[in-house]
Amino acid sequence: MADFRKAMDLNMEAEFSKNPRSCLHVNKGEEGWLTYMGIFQREHPTWKRWGYIQTVLDKHGGDKKEASLELYQDKSLTEDVYSFFKSEFWDKMKLYMVNSQKIAEELFIFCTNANMKAGVKMAQRLVGVKDDGIVGNGTIAAFNAFDEHIFDREYDLLEQAYYMNLILLHPEFEVNERGWIRRSELAMLPIEELEMC
Repeated sequence: MADFRKAMDLNMEAEFSKNPRSCLHVNKGEEGWLTYMGIFQREHPTWKRWGYIQTVLDKHGGDKKEASLELYQDKSLTEDVYSFFKSEFWDKMKLYMVNSQKIAEELFIFCTNANMKAGVKMAQRLVGVKDDGIVGNGTIAAFNAFDEHIFDREYDLLEQAYYMNLILLHPEFEVNERGWIRRSELAMLPIEELEMC
């Protein structure tokens, strides 16, 4: 079965390159809203740790890099981040039932950044089941029967098309293009494994 911790570590690489000074930041075009280790304040305003994060930010006079460094060293905060992603994404998509680590990672990394329902629907169309955005037993069975090498390649293309369409609709998001493309390729299988298929 897929391992949440491995997927989450990869997601942290996508979110802030595991740089202790950038785990707390404000993304371009999202002024006024904090992101901490991938949790976007506007989308998740009731997350229990925002008050604490704001306190540390205030303590450092609003310096996000210094606050980030202190917050990064707080192991209980990191565990709360991991718990959040596990309950809000991993468990809701039932990725613990997926045999392929790569398929689970592809879904997890895309859905934590974009849109969970859209990401699941894209995956369902790819594996040939009803695209209702709900991960049920039929979807899990299809994921588990599908070739992870094909899923890896094809899902990356679907992610990139999703992001390009988003940029067409919202040109102000173009600043995110490079990061989104990098993110889509992050869970890619090693090249030697891709050459085998």
